[in-house]
Amino acid sequence: MARKQAEDYGERRRNILNKAAELFADRGYARSSISELAAACNASKSWLYHYYPSKEAILYDIMWLHVTELLTMAEEALAGEGSPKDKLRTLARNFMKIYVDSGSKHVILLNDRGCLPEDLRVEIMDLQDQVVKRVVSLILELNPSLDKAKDYQKPVTMAFLGMINWTYIWFRKDGAINQEQFADLAVDIFLNGFMALDSERL
Repeated sequence: MARKQAEDYGERRRNILNKAAELFADRGYARSSISELAAACNASKSWLYHYYPSKEAILYDIMWLHVTELLTMAEEALAGEGSPKDKLRTLARNFMKIYVDSGSKHVILLNDRGCLPEDLRVEIMDLQDQVVKRVVSLILELNPSLDKAKDYQKPVTMAFLGMINWTYIWFRKDGAINQEQFADLAVDIFLNGFMALDSERL
């Protein structure tokens, strides 16, 4: 007889993913074992295998959920009300919130994607491409002239995303500015340039 699924099955899987994200980000995916993850979850390996068949499956789910959340935020910003500038500000703030709240997952996405088998890696890369395409669409709303300069669309978009994608390395919640202030700063620099910044208005 098949083992009955617990009522909190989904919640337990999410807890496994959160613990795994912390472990993988700290030690690296390749150096982390199922035994260590089970210990972090205060559980046995057999309990862990009831929820996930392999360490690889856990890694995939961490990345899939993280990128899907980014994609949802990008789509919501694009479909939202307000001017294109307002939408970009919303997107930057939402992305920063995800990066600050889910920093471990973002580290894994950037560092351990190559540990997935090719078919799963391609799925994650396709999702990431969808995120970039949504941001490209928003940037074209801001500057329609880029529609005629297709070779520059992705570089311009990645230049913007680069300002916030790597904040996990240095940004601190208790730092000089909060995540929303930095998101606004990134948007202002992207739209107006560094030389246009006025210390009295920051």
